[in-house]
Amino acid sequence: MKAFVTALCRLLPLLLIGWLRAIVQLLRLLRGLILNALLRKRLPGRAAKGSDSHCNPIKHPAYRQPDPLIYDQYLLMSLGLAVTWDNPDIELRLGGIPVSSADILPDTDYEIVARIWNGSTDAPIVNLPVRFSYLEFGIGTTSHDIDNGKPAFVDLGVKGGPNCPARAVKKWRSPATPGHYCLQAKIDWLDDANPLNNLGQENLTVAASHSPAEFTFTLRNDAQEPRAFRFEVDAYQVPKPPPCDRARRPTETETRAKAVQPAAYRLLPDVRPEVRSRHDASAWPLPPGWSVRLDPASAQLAAGGAITVHASVTPPAGFHGRQPVNVRAIAGAAAAGGVTLVVVGS
Repeated sequence: MKAFVTALCRLLPLLLIGWLRAIVQLLRLLRGLILNALLRKRLPGRAAKGSDSHCNPIKHPAYRQPDPLIYDQYLLMSLGLAVTWDNPDIELRLGGIPVSSADILPDTDYEIVARIWNGSTDAPIVNLPVRFSYLEFGIGTTSHDIDNGKPAFVDLGVKGGPNCPARAVKKWRSPATPGHYCLQAKIDWLDDANPLNNLGQENLTVAASHSPAEFTFTLRNDAQEPRAFRFEVDAYQVPKPPPCDRARRPTETETRAKAVQPAAYRLLPDVRPEVRSRHDASAWPLPPGWSVRLDPASAQLAAGGAITVHASVTPPAGFHGRQPVNVRAIAGAAAAGGVTLVVVGS
């Protein structure tokens, strides 16, 4: 009993000191709030109603956020879905006539047309900037600006309304050096509900089905550390969407679960099982009789290092038509980029 009383006598001063410190901090906080309120009353007009913070979320019901978007291969790959680099939202025109980006002539005037969508049903955009660039054909290659600081501007309507999709057009004179080039369109909008779906890339080359069809492309490590690369191959093409009456809306439980996720995760769209099954690379293998040989089949590259990859695509005998072959580079567990090789039968 004596030991308990002794311990209690030692503990009480510590508790008292802790309480006193907490009371002092509370009084200081209250003093600061009172002084701030008194100072705010002296401010003129609407300044008295302003916030002390420089960055505040707007929660008024009249405020709506747009979601400008384009077919973005990098977002889709991050979701584990197959992609095509024959971008359905990027078109190249020569004299107003659509042409394949695999047949770019040197030192020639073209128009690049990017189709821009809006995921929002209640927030249009006026003067939406879209920036264009091109790259050498390959994976991880260096981007070259086309805009010269002057992006294309479009007025984008809401989803399902007029001016959606909108088409951004940029004139481009191709490089004087012959070769294959990749085209990029990037949406540049600050107040975007989802900034992860803003970069579309056209990365396509075509060859006749001589046995085999031969392709080359550059693989570059655009990271700041060494990486090991391997390749995966599929025959994915964007399928036709199912009828609208078969579309399934998210359940109330799914919507609530999405709302409580961290902000970074809320940007990623939910991929329902029926959607994943249609766009999974395993559902799009090469057709029977086709083979692809890549040399080298894998690579270890230092930061900024690059190599040339040779691809031989062999179709079955008597092939006629057009067959895309998508080559995807994998670094670790993440997709680093890819190219679409198209074989055309005679």
